[in-house]
Formats: sequence, structure tokens, C-alpha cells
Amino acid sequence: MIYSEFINKTKDYLKSVRILKDHVSFDLIFKKTWVLTKDSRKGVEIIKEGEYDNNNIVISFVSKINDSDIEILEETVDKIIRFNIEREEKEKLFKSKVDELKSIFAKKQLEDLKNLKFDTVDGIENLFDNDGLGDTKGDSETKEREEEKPTEHTE
Repeated sequence: MIYSEFINKTKDYLKSVRILKDHVSFDLIFKKTWVLTKDSRKGVEIIKEGEYDNNNIVISFVSKINDSDIEILEETVDKIIRFNIEREEKEKLFKSKVDELKSIFAKKQLEDLKNLKFDTVDGIENLFDNDGLGDTKGDSETKEREEEKPTEHTE
């Protein structure tokens, strides 16, 4: 990816870019609620630098200075951003649908609610498999990936 493209994609998150001898560090500001999946950590050193403010943290993504490693770093950052934005949008949509159901339940009679049916889009059962979360049955591996937060890096 061309640096200007990467900077444009990450401009809402990018705090700084540092050259550290033969490594480059992209320091980004993410919400504390964002998660990093295990597969997003492959090939890139990720270091939690600390709090930026009450709602955000600074995370450094470090790789060697060469085209292939920097490309992996850029793809990793892009994947994390897209994953978490989609996750936030899904949470908002879920809350909206729950509110719709609450409204329906408040207005309808019990007998009407017993006959309530949901039309789903084909393949909705596999919705989470397509975005990398895996099985939605709540197995421990899925829960771990969903809840994995950046960790402190100490040297």
C-alpha cells in the first residue's frame, strides 16, 4: 500500500509514525472497547502504550522496515479497524432491533406474541463465521477472541 493511502485510511486513528533503527512504529489511538483477534497479531508486534484519554488507548504496531513487513502491518491495522467498526455497527443494530421487539411486546397481546415469527435472510446462522469470529454457540475459543484486549508491553 502506498503510504498516502494508508495515512488516509487511518487518519482518524493515526497519532504518529516513528522510525526506530531498522523498525517502524505506527502509533494509533483506538477505543478501549476495541478488540484484537488472535489472527490480527500474526507478523506484527503490537504494544499497548497506555491511555490516551478516558475512552481511548494508544497502541503501537511495529515491524521491520521492508516492503513486505510494512505491508503486513498496514493490512493488520486495516483489518482491526474494519473488524471493530463492523462490530460496533452490529451492536447498534442489535440494540435497535431489541428496542423494536420491546415496543412490539408492549403493544401486542400475549396470544399475538405467541404467533410471532421471524423472517431471516438465508445464511444468517453463519453470519459470524464470515467475519472471523467462528462458531456463535459461545465456545471458549470464540469468547476468548472476542474479549482479547491489547496487553501492556514491558521491557
